[in-house]
Amino acid sequence: MTISTESHELPEHRVFHILRKGEAESIGPYSQKELLKLINENTICSHDWVYYSALKDWTPLSDVFEFHESLTNFGNEGQDHEMVSAAYNFIEHRSEPDESIYYIAIQRFAATDLTATVKLRLPKAVVLTNTRFCVVLNKLMSETTFEDYPVEQIRRTGISVEPGKSTGLFEIHLRNGNTASVNLIPLAQLAKLEEVSEDLLSSRG
Repeated sequence: MTISTESHELPEHRVFHILRKGEAESIGPYSQKELLKLINENTICSHDWVYYSALKDWTPLSDVFEFHESLTNFGNEGQDHEMVSAAYNFIEHRSEPDESIYYIAIQRFAATDLTATVKLRLPKAVVLTNTRFCVVLNKLMSETTFEDYPVEQIRRTGISVEPGKSTGLFEIHLRNGNTASVNLIPLAQLAKLEEVSEDLLSSRG
């Protein structure tokens, strides 16, 4: 997770106290550098609270620091925060110069879908960046793997939803005629995948 400070100058010495969402006791004090490190490591997030002497009261971190624009929307459609963070960090550590992550969707397994095979892995994540679309698979018994599809190789994307279902299928149609797909994507995330992928593809001509 990448953030930057707002335009106004913040103190550099150890004055920041943090109250994490759902906890009764605050942690700190931290310096600005230490605080940024905690945020970038996902130890604290934009919904937690910060306090230092120039503030009148506890204030959301997002009001004091300017978070990377895309990350503020990654949980709006009900994504699991830990899965989003894991997928983000996995792709970010393998990112290309000038690559930006725009959206992350996470599979949701219903109780009836939890077969023995499914239990051996965690949900897949679909990560859309300005240069490629990635499918990240975290396995319990082996290392995380991923497939990536450069934007210039993608002809179009599509979604498919069966009547009465709360999840659907996201498809990536490649120019070579092949198709990659991820099922069990919640409908709100599916709609966002369609919207963001269309914008990204149209921007590349």
